[in-house]
Amino acid sequence: MTKTLTLPSGKIAEIRKGRGYDLLQAQIKAKDSEEIPYALIAELVSIDGQQLVYEDILDMDLEDVIALQTEISGKLQSAKTKKEETKQSTSLSPTANA
Repeated sequence: MTKTLTLPSGKIAEIRKGRGYDLLQAQIKAKDSEEIPYALIAELVSIDGQQLVYEDILDMDLEDVIALQTEISGKLQSAKTKKEETKQSTSLSPTANA
């Protein structure tokens, strides 16, 4: 599944659903933990039909990079929220001793 996003520059980004492998590749390519989000963008995004490498992300317009970071971090926050909701609903279920 991919999502299409029009960037502030007018370029079209296609963001595919990530897997654990994508995160691992981003971690391998990043020099330190602060670079992982940029490397993850390179793993998951193609711009105007072209797959990018990590260095391409660093050379993009700031507004485009922020839009991509926002989109990807939103997916991560959404997954975290779903996990927390599941945890809360489990803890609210009645117990046998009640």
